[in-house]
Amino acid sequence: MSIRQHLVGLADRLQRVQLWLAASALVILMAVTVLDVFLRYLFKSPVRGSYDIVEVMLLVFVFNGMSAAFFDRRNIVIDVIDYAIGPRGAAILIRIADLLSVICLGLLFWAMLGPAVQAYQYGDRKIELSLPLYVMWAVALAAMAGTMFCAIVVMVARPAVPTEGRSE
Repeated sequence: MSIRQHLVGLADRLQRVQLWLAASALVILMAVTVLDVFLRYLFKSPVRGSYDIVEVMLLVFVFNGMSAAFFDRRNIVIDVIDYAIGPRGAAILIRIADLLSVICLGLLFWAMLGPAVQAYQYGDRKIELSLPLYVMWAVALAAMAGTMFCAIVVMVARPAVPTEGRSE
């Protein structure tokens, strides 16, 4: 097994784990919301901390769900000129898009570091659950690191083969 295949396999497993985390977070988010509304209107006793739980689960969902999109190159694509430039030109555009994706993810990760460090230094906490904000930042940064890894592996290890007639 080559290093390239090993990297793609590792990234595939990582994005699957992140996708399962995202799906689990979405199920929890929906369940807490439904339970909160149900208990609030029927028994006038809402779920304590539901706002914080939903916020944390949304963070887990968004940041862990991104890796699957980058790994499968399922970002939003406008392929208007793909047919005009042919498969070779489309492959070049795919490589450029991969590079720009990695750069943008890197910039986003870098921009997140400052607020994460500040949240740790100031000791900020969520209002209802008293969860330290730096924990949320750590989860977001770890998920972003996984997404960046998947995007980098796709850029360097997967072939840039344009798919004919994308109609998804």
